[in-house]
Amino acid sequence: MPPKALGKPVAVLRRAYVPIAELLSAVPAFAVAGSPPERTAGKRITIAQFGDYADAYWRLANGGMESYYAQKYTLDYIASVAAAPDVESLTVISCSEDLPESQLPNDVRVAGVKLYPAGKPPAYAQLLEAVKKSRPTHLIAMTPCLSLIAWAVRQRIAVLPMFADSFRAKGLKTSIGYRLLARLLNSPAIPMVSNHNLAASLDLTRIGVDPAKVFPFDWPPIISPQAFAAKEAPSADAPLRVIFVGAIMETKGVGDAIRAVSVLRRRGRAVELSIIGRGDDTPFRQLVASLGLEAHVHFLGPKPHPDVIAAMRAHDAVLVPSHWSYPEGLPMTLYEALCTRSPLVTSDHPMFALKIGHLRNAVVFPERDAERFADAIDMLASDPDLYRRLSLAAGQAALDYLCPLKYDRVIAAFLNPAERSALRPFSLKSLESQGSRVQ
Repeated sequence: MPPKALGKPVAVLRRAYVPIAELLSAVPAFAVAGSPPERTAGKRITIAQFGDYADAYWRLANGGMESYYAQKYTLDYIASVAAAPDVESLTVISCSEDLPESQLPNDVRVAGVKLYPAGKPPAYAQLLEAVKKSRPTHLIAMTPCLSLIAWAVRQRIAVLPMFADSFRAKGLKTSIGYRLLARLLNSPAIPMVSNHNLAASLDLTRIGVDPAKVFPFDWPPIISPQAFAAKEAPSADAPLRVIFVGAIMETKGVGDAIRAVSVLRRRGRAVELSIIGRGDDTPFRQLVASLGLEAHVHFLGPKPHPDVIAAMRAHDAVLVPSHWSYPEGLPMTLYEALCTRSPLVTSDHPMFALKIGHLRNAVVFPERDAERFADAIDMLASDPDLYRRLSLAAGQAALDYLCPLKYDRVIAAFLNPAERSALRPFSLKSLESQGSRVQ
């Protein structure tokens, strides 16, 4: 076979090799017993997360606005940890972009590795190397990266797995990965695990993580439904204005939303779709063109968070059509829509079920079904009483949405073991014993 012809098979093998190596990396960590030594001074903290801390820091420092819910709260809290007398250094490594190392005026160090580069294998090894360079004594892993967490366990580094992920993807390799992740998280070397909101935390126990170790966390109530009046149904003579906010990708249901609009317009229902978010919108613009929807689907790009809230309020309904394969924790888009009292049309993603109910506070349709998606939007548009009920119900749903344990308190307890006992009432095991709604 000529060398050029080897290219495609070799590329396939490389893509397969990385996930297998990722799985195998967890095994040596299973032999590690006991917690790493506690440090009362000289802590070197590394946070591996999605999102560019430096970009957000400079934007806010220059008078710009937040781009995500509770972004300023998060940035300020991380800066306060960096300034603590027992902290030698704090490094935030973005998993979203390849970024140079630098130090910000608030003493937070930053770097970045694009963990999932388009058309290439995941950059697990590069992320691990970036973390190693920061020489952490404490690691907060906000991505369920097996090799990263296993390395920290083997090196006797204190590690807090703190996710916003569910674990519903299919396939043998994925299933093995979930089992290995659960066994790793159950290691005595990891004192606690956190996931965003209740449903995603329950998903950790579903794959085998000890519920006594799992602590659902949330963000503070930066916005409130009390700031917004209930909406009335739009006039039957006006187009229904719907909005999608989130990552621009197929598994978030962007293509489904476009196809549903096409179905509705063929049926004679006037619908206008706005799309706000980051990502490669090229294939979706092509889909819009192929369906002749250029005048009815509007790509608005990323917007500052206050503008997102205003846009939700200005539109008639918010669409959250995530596929089951997308590892949702519990998207803040749902909470923001409820706070603005904007009726929701959502897929039946299992992470939504504890907070979102069909005709209770949303219209719910089966994932990846554009026809049923269109039916759901049509139901909302056709029934002013349903529209009014959902808008009214949104207020109470928002008040019951957030978990009581917040991001900052979880990290504070991780960094200061003496504070962990105060968190016990918030573990899934304690919530179950209290009779909370955790099934």
